[in-house]
Amino acid sequence: MSSATFLPGYFESLDEGQDIMPMLAPDFTFALLWATPEGAREFAGGFDDWQGYMDQRSPDGQRHHISKSLRDGNVEVVTGWTTRHGEPLGTFTFTVELDEEDRARRLFAARTEAFSGVPF
Repeated sequence: MSSATFLPGYFESLDEGQDIMPMLAPDFTFALLWATPEGAREFAGGFDDWQGYMDQRSPDGQRHHISKSLRDGNVEVVTGWTTRHGEPLGTFTFTVELDEEDRARRLFAARTEAFSGVPF
């Protein structure tokens, strides 16, 4: 096992507003569980659904901070927290399975604001 290599670059690209779609495999699938004080919402699907999810995001000022990461073969897991303009936003866990070209094939993520932005 080693530290994650794909997800740190993915978050950096995402936070800088770069196009992350080339980082996804053609057979990409995902499931996200996003919780806010108003309740939890699930997003799931394939490549085209991901673009729809990305289009509805409000990423202005958001940054991902990784606290723990690991890679075992073609699977990565990270935990961390997000901020918006420096203010705590939520905590997250991401798991990604990569294809032979180091592109995301399957991605699962969960985020909550329940921990009041305390780094996880």
